[in-house]
Amino acid sequence: MTYETALAAPVDATTDDVRIGISACLLGHEVRMNGGHCRKPWLTEVLGAHATFVPVCPEVGMGLPVPRPVMRLVAPPSEQADRTPRMVVTDTGEDLTDQIESWSAAKLDELARADLHGFVLKKDSPSCGVFRVKVYDHNGSPSDRGSGRFAAALVRRFPHLPVEEEGRLNDRDLRENFLVRVWASARWRRYLRDDGGAAGLMRFHAQHKYALLATAPGVHQELGRLVGSAGRDELAEVQTTYEARLMEALANRSTRGRHVNVMQHLLGFVKEHLTGADKENLERQLRLYRNGSVPRSVPIALVRHLLLSHDAPPWAREQVYLQPFDETLHVNEAL
Repeated sequence: MTYETALAAPVDATTDDVRIGISACLLGHEVRMNGGHCRKPWLTEVLGAHATFVPVCPEVGMGLPVPRPVMRLVAPPSEQADRTPRMVVTDTGEDLTDQIESWSAAKLDELARADLHGFVLKKDSPSCGVFRVKVYDHNGSPSDRGSGRFAAALVRRFPHLPVEEEGRLNDRDLRENFLVRVWASARWRRYLRDDGGAAGLMRFHAQHKYALLATAPGVHQELGRLVGSAGRDELAEVQTTYEARLMEALANRSTRGRHVNVMQHLLGFVKEHLTGADKENLERQLRLYRNGSVPRSVPIALVRHLLLSHDAPPWAREQVYLQPFDETLHVNEAL
């Protein structure tokens, strides 16, 4: 499938699919400057089995050819008020900033209708790179770090959308954090679409209690008070605030120690029923997780099993924290 064909495919925002925007080259589309691609098997073979991808290539989209001249970010002259890096053709000095900014604005309007739940972008790209893209000075030397022009526009337009670079997804903790946020965004959109009421908001918050406690305990209490005001205040305003704070909280990078505390807290509901073998196995799995030997899915699977086996309260067994996304997404092969 070509980039143009994939991009033209309709995106049905009414399905239950998780929808993720993605740099087209990461799917194997030959849209790179040299006419090649940088396909990532984990994205195409693992994540792609659970999500609908919406491919984007800003440089092809704005009308540049394949192959095309090399471009980079260049710092503006010191006397210029706007210090935002420019996107410039390396050999000729042609400034393409206005062109990509105009295209990005129109493209982001289109992507808003696709109701995306996350975005994966190509690292180091002057259009798509999110973090630490090289910015060159007037002498041609890298002097700073910035964001690609499309990536920066994307984050400004959708500040609560989970956005990550493909290179950072090699880090297990960053990958898990991204997936937690993507699937939380999908569940939130599903709540707005299928329910949207105050009672549904209370259920949503209750199911995400321990997911929030693992990343931002104070925010969980704050959102609890907000949910309690839903009957008195305008519900739409409460929902807008809730979504923003939820996604900000889940974006926090937690620690393994805090996750262990959350798992132990959940097991408090059945601790009197745990056998000696249960406790020994649990301690071993938590120890392996603490030292980074196993992903969080390993002790969580055990916690989930113990809660189900010993008849924990339904609201505890139904916590999103226990399975925030499909377990097969923990597969590390083909990264």
